[in-house]
Amino acid sequence: MRYSRTFILASCVALVLATGSVVSAQGGGATVILENAIWAHGELYGTVATPTSFRNAPRHSTDVIYSFAMNEIQGQRSVSETAPGDRDYNGGRWNVHFAFYTAQGETYLDQDGDNIADVELTSAEEVLAEEAAGNLEIVPANFYFVCPLLP
Repeated sequence: MRYSRTFILASCVALVLATGSVVSAQGGGATVILENAIWAHGELYGTVATPTSFRNAPRHSTDVIYSFAMNEIQGQRSVSETAPGDRDYNGGRWNVHFAFYTAQGETYLDQDGDNIADVELTSAEEVLAEEAAGNLEIVPANFYFVCPLLP
């Protein structure tokens, strides 16, 4: 699948907005999102959405974040492969990967069919296990942005 830069930028904005409630603004154009933000290792982290994006970052300088914002089924927050305290955490420099529910995944993850996920994934390992089971398709977005996680 190929996506336009505008589509990816809009999707990444949706990623940040879909992660939680905006509770206050900070100087320099950053918005603090403290509630229901991003899952990592089974824990929820708040985040700071900055107006910073970049292209073509080396893999070792970014971490993967799985965004579910492009699905019809709601209720699944973004999931990070790493978090503060991990030796390989890159300070919130993200390489966005879209996680799309397959038809099988929609049936499994939204068992009552109300378009709200009944099962919420809370770690990268769970995301990858659902991909291996055929419930998700993961697509690199080739978009990078900065958004540090807050414990």
